[in-house]
Amino acid sequence: MPRIILGSKKGSKIAKPTHSHFTRPILARVKNSLFSSIKDRIPGAYFLDLFAGSGSCGIEALSMGAKYALFVERDRNQANRIKEALKELGFENATRVFIGNSFLAIKRLKEGFDIIFLGPPYKDFLVNKTIDAIDKAFILKDDGLVIAQHHKKEDISKEVGQLILKKQKKFGETVLSFYEKTKVDNSL
Repeated sequence: MPRIILGSKKGSKIAKPTHSHFTRPILARVKNSLFSSIKDRIPGAYFLDLFAGSGSCGIEALSMGAKYALFVERDRNQANRIKEALKELGFENATRVFIGNSFLAIKRLKEGFDIIFLGPPYKDFLVNKTIDAIDKAFILKDDGLVIAQHHKKEDISKEVGQLILKKQKKFGETVLSFYEKTKVDNSL
């Protein structure tokens, strides 16, 4: 069962995804590395958890002081489990759960986010498509960060619109790719 590893709710359990053979929760060592590397960016941040699964990344961000988290999960049962976990942890007033397709959610979103995490199913190779949709929807704030969890065999772009691949961390079959939004110079 996934646990919160850092912050105010450290050690709290999060329910496993309902269809665990379809949903691959982020491994504890991957999540620990991810959040240790972005911990200074989280307090007060608006966090988007796409392909949320158990919601563990968005919940982790809230535990570390994110101001708001939006979870996007297409499986209704799993989305309801995320809602239950948020209520149990006392985070329900700082969150929203969107039940549906991540691409549809990206098109509909009006909020701006400081950090966007995406962990699409490995077999679907959706990272480039998702990052392109994020860039075109203008939902990432200036100096924002997009983190993609994907399989090491997925060929991802180094640059997508205003998003530039800055670093990658590898954990066996899993890779975390960190994209930053470049600033546009409008002074000309």
